[in-house]
Amino acid sequence: MLSFQGIGATNGKGSGIAIIHKRTSVKTHEKYIENEAKEVFYEIRELALAEIQTLIDICRDYEEKDILIAHQLILNDPEVEKNIFEELDNNCDLTKAIKTVKNKYFNQFSNMENEVFNSKALDVEDIFERLLQSLTKQKKFKGINKNFILICDDLLPTTIYDYPQEYLRGIVVKKGSMFAHGVIIAKSKNIPVVIGLGADINKIQATDYLVIDGLTGKVVLISE
Repeated sequence: MLSFQGIGATNGKGSGIAIIHKRTSVKTHEKYIENEAKEVFYEIRELALAEIQTLIDICRDYEEKDILIAHQLILNDPEVEKNIFEELDNNCDLTKAIKTVKNKYFNQFSNMENEVFNSKALDVEDIFERLLQSLTKQKKFKGINKNFILICDDLLPTTIYDYPQEYLRGIVVKKGSMFAHGVIIAKSKNIPVVIGLGADINKIQATDYLVIDGLTGKVVLISE
């Protein structure tokens, strides 16, 4: 039995097998350029907005809804469209243009000293990754039918929705921030979260059985 110490981010305890969250690399064989790229951008933005609206419709927590509504506002921001179109006008294909603008916004927020604003970098990443996923139409299906603890490097605001919430008993994050919207959403759903586990998170393997305490930040590995 091993135990690790992180930072408690939400109240409650949870137990289950470890599920390692890995981001799917976005690949597409299609290259959209110039006017075609702009038309496709409008299509995938509408798809991303519709997906977020679906999440908003099932939310019961007002703070959670506000976070997702903010995502919609960013997607509809004329400045975002302008920046992407400027990249397209410089002969970038649509995928590269989205990634370039994503990195620009991500770096702006992540370099801010204020932790509240700094944590919004994950929201930016989540929003643009949704666009890219819409472009490639890659959807992740999680066939999980038992209680589990989600293990991830960073908790993006909508990562929770990629997994069956009826079995999600807790989240352990390598980095993390109390102000991250992913943590706020988890808190609204009464999901225990431990952040700041650091390198110890690499000692947790898929299907290990864990018990976590979202208040004290303790993570106990019962079996390997």
